[in-house]
Amino acid sequence: MRSDPLQQIFHNSEVVLRAQFHNLRRQMPLMYGLMAANIAFLTVATYEGMLRAHSIVGGALLGGFCLLRAVMWLRRGDAEPADIRRYLQGSVMVSAALGAAFGGWCYLLLSGVDPARQPAIALYAFVGVITCCYCLQALPLAGWFVLIFGSVPVTVHLLSSGAWYLIGTGVMFVCASVLIIQSLATSYQTFSDLLYSRREMSGLIEALQHSHDHYRASVELNPQIPWIADPKGAVIELSPRWSQLTGVKLSDGLGYGWLKIVHTDDVEEARAIWEQAIASGGKRPADVRYRIRLADGSYRWYRARASARLGEAGEVTAWFGTLEDIDEQVAAERLLRESEERYRLASLATNDIIWDLDFRTSHIFWNSAATAVLGYPADKEGVSLAWWMERVHPGDRRKLVEELRVILKTRQSLWASEFRGRGADGAYRSLASRAYVVRDDEGRAIRLIGSLQDVTGQKENEARLYQAAHSDFLTGLANRAKFNENLQSALTAAGRAGKRVLLLVMDVDRFKTVNDGWGHDAGDTLLREVAQRLQRFVPEAATVARLGGDEFALILPEPDRLGLPEDLVGDLIAALSRPVRFNGRQIGLSLSAGAAIAFSDGDTAEALHKSADLALYAAKKQGPGHIRFFEEAFRDEARRETQMLSDARAALLEDRIVPFYQPKVCLRSGAPLGFEALLRWHHPDGVRPPSSISAALADPGLSVQLTNRMLDGVISDITRWRGMGLDVGRVAVNGASGDFLRGDFAERILNRLAQAGLPPSVLEVEVTETVFLSQKARNVETILQKLSRAGITIALDDFGTGYASLTHLKQFPVDTIKIDRSFISRLGGPASEDSVIVDAVVDLARKLGITSVAEGIETATQASMLKARGCDVGQGYFFGHPMPADQVSELLKAGGIASESGLFG
Repeated sequence: MRSDPLQQIFHNSEVVLRAQFHNLRRQMPLMYGLMAANIAFLTVATYEGMLRAHSIVGGALLGGFCLLRAVMWLRRGDAEPADIRRYLQGSVMVSAALGAAFGGWCYLLLSGVDPARQPAIALYAFVGVITCCYCLQALPLAGWFVLIFGSVPVTVHLLSSGAWYLIGTGVMFVCASVLIIQSLATSYQTFSDLLYSRREMSGLIEALQHSHDHYRASVELNPQIPWIADPKGAVIELSPRWSQLTGVKLSDGLGYGWLKIVHTDDVEEARAIWEQAIASGGKRPADVRYRIRLADGSYRWYRARASARLGEAGEVTAWFGTLEDIDEQVAAERLLRESEERYRLASLATNDIIWDLDFRTSHIFWNSAATAVLGYPADKEGVSLAWWMERVHPGDRRKLVEELRVILKTRQSLWASEFRGRGADGAYRSLASRAYVVRDDEGRAIRLIGSLQDVTGQKENEARLYQAAHSDFLTGLANRAKFNENLQSALTAAGRAGKRVLLLVMDVDRFKTVNDGWGHDAGDTLLREVAQRLQRFVPEAATVARLGGDEFALILPEPDRLGLPEDLVGDLIAALSRPVRFNGRQIGLSLSAGAAIAFSDGDTAEALHKSADLALYAAKKQGPGHIRFFEEAFRDEARRETQMLSDARAALLEDRIVPFYQPKVCLRSGAPLGFEALLRWHHPDGVRPPSSISAALADPGLSVQLTNRMLDGVISDITRWRGMGLDVGRVAVNGASGDFLRGDFAERILNRLAQAGLPPSVLEVEVTETVFLSQKARNVETILQKLSRAGITIALDDFGTGYASLTHLKQFPVDTIKIDRSFISRLGGPASEDSVIVDAVVDLARKLGITSVAEGIETATQASMLKARGCDVGQGYFFGHPMPADQVSELLKAGGIASESGLFG
């Protein structure tokens, strides 16, 4: 039922009103308390730079009003419907007034603060309004008033500000408000429906209790004799009426003792049917007729039926059965005719086909519904069983014949089955049939009477639901659930046949760049094209799936039939990695892939998938377009990286990250020019280098935390040294790729310097060439330009070892080039190429006006050669090992290391 918010108070039933009031008694105090807290925060946030009448006085009045209303609601007890309506009407009016007052106050605050703080004030206001809406779900009309009157002034201010980022915030507020209004209406509708459902459920429970009492009375009066058997079929409990009927003690009838009073002609069949039911594991109920010797020595026909009770694991826990007197055959035939007539009348309303199979003539008679459902005429003479069997789907025919044979051989009384049958138009339909077995005095099946229902639509709906649950909506490929199912099936089949299974996991390289640069439509086009190519190029027996995002997977049973798996995967990736056309332009496409083979790389679906993921990770570390097959070393590497991440988190948590400092010396004069801050961390076994937690340095989140900890330590040390009157020159700190992903690296450095009262000239930031090549190259340029303008110099680390172009020296504000230690270590040796490279880099730096720094100087010979070539600055063990902060002050007081070396005498 639909609910009009304007009628929530005046026309709701007493049940709904009381439920609303009960809910609001809990939510209203919470709403006013949260609103008071929000107002207090806004007051504190706007205290500076605002008139006290606007900030403090306005906040105090609104906060006090909220607290007063909270107390009023806390003191309200149970009330009558008339009082509840009055309370709800008052709450609607107060909500409108509170929303208007709050919105107007926030508008004054926005008008009085600088534009940079306005989004935060607006967010405070919107959060306060949303909080009220959440607490007013039971009274959405009041929630709407709070939302409209409370957010409109702020939103209007933002939309009319003229600043694009404020206008964008206002637009988002408008969209969110529309969604919240709709959500309030939906929540209240659900609330109302739930109350009506509860009321209906109470009636159902009462009816169920009545039915239960009726059932208990029926059982007590029921002429049937109940009995219970254990999972193996031995009777463990009999009704006392069995003893009264047979004149045999109950203890003598337990186990298989009941067979002693069964007629000798019926014992074998009764035992066989009972043992068949037990052997079925509870899948087949027991249903058998036999004669029992009564206390007076006469025999009477009884029918024994039993069904299994199953445990959680599907095992039989007990058999529950009844023994029914069926000797009055005439009464049974009469009841059967009545049942047939009732069923015939009911079938006229359901359009089910009512059919009657005579086993003696093998003829089937059915009603006129056969024409509507199957298109066959309702012939008075019926059709033969053979004629109908020809129209049963070949795939179901054998099963149906076997089920009919079981009916003829056993004493089964009920039959149900589903199969496909061909209609007059030649199309197969899914049919569900249920029937009752009619037997003669000897227990032989003579007729089978039942109904036939067309369930084709139901089966088609089930198939569509299955397809929706197991396919990817974007590409039409199997989704993760279907992938897991097919992988398990492939492994099971391969295990039985002694074959292998290839699992290939693929990622689209630089997919995020496509989404960011071309838009999500381009990304979707790329994914669909990859899916189509996979379906076109993979073998027919393979399963292709999209696991999520840009990740695809291929399951290929028996890959050896098609050649070497390495060649097969290589050819497939090559075929997939061709440009994709989008809106008349070409988008480059490449895929990285990891492969694993069962059962050498994993015995289970989970283990095999994990191995393929490790191989994919190794491939992506090599760069775009690479393929790796699983190696055991990948698992060891993953464990090492996991341990590194754990060590880094522990070191951060326990404040064991510290900077060590390595001096940098002017190669012309020997004067100390500064230091490079190098990360070290304290391990129980001693101080460890950054290589021992290198995985953390590559992690976007942990690397930022490590950089922050290093910045805090370095700035603290510089402040202390300057306080001692020591000039340490510039101290270089390293920036990781993760620092540039967030876009706030410059602010993090400059804010810390400003808080410490240090000039930016005390720091230098070192970046590697790989940072220039990252997906956030624009971020990198913006951040470095901001740092450079502030006075922080930029050093390009490990120059010559990466993939950067010389154009980066023009694009980015590079002040220093650091020649990698791999070129310095071989100076003076037979490899003349290193000397040429060093000469070229030094000459390039000099002509560009950039300072050159040589890393890894360990001997006087290397220092002399670099000095002779005109290199500006030297760094390495020759001038000093990385040292803790307290040794730096001692070194500076002693005049430095370079002056003692004799190189600059």
